[in-house]
Amino acid sequence: MSEHEEAERLETTRGEKILAFAMVIFLLIGGINVLNELEDIPDRPRIDTYNEKYGVYKLEAEERSTETELETASKTLGNANDEYLRAKEDYLFKREEYRVILDKGETDEVKEREHEEARERYEKSQIRLDAAQAVYGEIKGRLEQKGEEVSNARESASDEYGRDYQIYRLKVLAIRLAFVLPLLAVAIIVFLKAKKARSKYIIHANAFMAFASLLLMYMIIENVWKVVHIIGISILGAVACAVSLAYLKKQFFSFERISISRLKENKCPWCGSPIRYEMPYCQNCGKKLAEKCPECGKMRPILARFCPNCGNKK
Repeated sequence: MSEHEEAERLETTRGEKILAFAMVIFLLIGGINVLNELEDIPDRPRIDTYNEKYGVYKLEAEERSTETELETASKTLGNANDEYLRAKEDYLFKREEYRVILDKGETDEVKEREHEEARERYEKSQIRLDAAQAVYGEIKGRLEQKGEEVSNARESASDEYGRDYQIYRLKVLAIRLAFVLPLLAVAIIVFLKAKKARSKYIIHANAFMAFASLLLMYMIIENVWKVVHIIGISILGAVACAVSLAYLKKQFFSFERISISRLKENKCPWCGSPIRYEMPYCQNCGKKLAEKCPECGKMRPILARFCPNCGNKK
C-alpha cells in the first residue's frame, strides 16, 4: 500500500470515528429523553394528596385562625395590664392620702369617696386582668395543641408519601430496565454478528452498543445519585479519577512515548542516562540499545520501527 493510500485510509477512519461519536451523542440525547418520558407512565404520588387526606391544610387554617385569636388576646391582655398598673398606682396614692388624714384624726368625705372609687377601679382592673390572662392562656394552649396536631398530620402525610414515592421509583426503574436491557441485548447481538462477519458496518454496531451501554450507565448513576447522594459523589469521583489516570498513563506516560522522547534527546529509553548512537548497551543500566538490521547488517536502535540505514521495517 502506498503512502497516499495509507494516509487516505487513516483520514477515512478518523472521519468514521467522529461520525460514530456524533451518532452516539445524538442517540444518547434521544435515549435520555425517552427515559425521562417513561417517568410519566406510573402515577406519580403528589404530596398535596396526602396533605388533604390527613387534613393538613384544614388544620393549618385552624392554626392560623387560632394565631389571630392569640394576637387579639395578647393586645387585650396588654391593655388590661396597663389599666391595672394605672389603677393600682392611683389606688395606692389615694389610700396613702386618706391614711394621712385618718392619722391626724380628721374626716374628709371627698378624700374618702376618692379612696373608695380608686379601690373599686383597682379591684375591677384586677378582675379584668385575671380574665384576660385566662383567655390568653386558654388560646395559647389551644394553639400549642393545634400545632402538635398539624405536626403529626404532616409527619403522617410525609411518611405515607415517602413509602408510595419509593414504590413509584421502583416502578419507573422496572420500566426503564424493560426498555434499556433489551436494547443492550440487541446491540450486543448486532455487534457480535458484525464482528463475526467482519462487516464494514461494524463501526455502526460499535456506536449502537456504546449508546446502549452509556444509557444503562446513565440510568444506574441517576438512581444511585437519588438514593445515596454523598456516596454517589464519592463513587463517581473515584471512577472518573481512575479512568482519567488510566487515560493519561496510556496517552502521555506510556513506555513507548517516554522511550521515544528519551531517544530524541540521546538518552537511554529505560533509565534516561546519556548515550551515543553506536552504543549497543547502556553503560548505566545494561539494557540492550541497538541490534543488527537483518536487511543491511548495520546497527539500528532496538525500539525503532524502521532501520535508519535501509528503511526496512522491524
